Amino acid sequence: MANEIDKQTFWLFNRQYDDNTTEEQDNKILELAEEQIYEFGWDETFKSWKKYLFTECKTPESVINFANLFWWFAPDKYSVPEPYEFLAYFYYRIDFNVEKYDDMGILDSLATAILVKAGHKEADRMFNADYIPELDPGIIAEAQAYKSSGL
Repeated sequence: MANEIDKQTFWLFNRQYDDNTTEEQDNKILELAEEQIYEFGWDETFKSWKKYLFTECKTPESVINFANLFWWFAPDKYSVPEPYEFLAYFYYRIDFNVEKYDDMGILDSLATAILVKAGHKEADRMFNADYIPELDPGIIAEAQAYKSSGL
């Protein structure tokens, strides 16, 4: 990783979400994520995090791990640019098999939080209790684009 923000991103995300860390270590990790956002701004931080996702997370397990870390670092504090493109990458990598790879439902939580924050009211379960991210036409279309591109 060539630049400072990407080095920090690598350090933050190159770990298992469920590592047996102490509360003190967890607080330090969260503090470093917040410092990165403060230092570089959300837009640049998100670009770096997304780049890490797309270059380092190629397996179902690695994208689910990233999703958990992302949720931990920045649940719904910030808007995600191009939310369908971002979310579809996760579903593409797990081939929409949430039963096998996402038994804790992190993608469901991410999708609803990110899409509602981006103004997509159809994903707001307060108003649409039947919303299911893996059936969302926007997510499906973007995931199909990844599949077609051979990514």
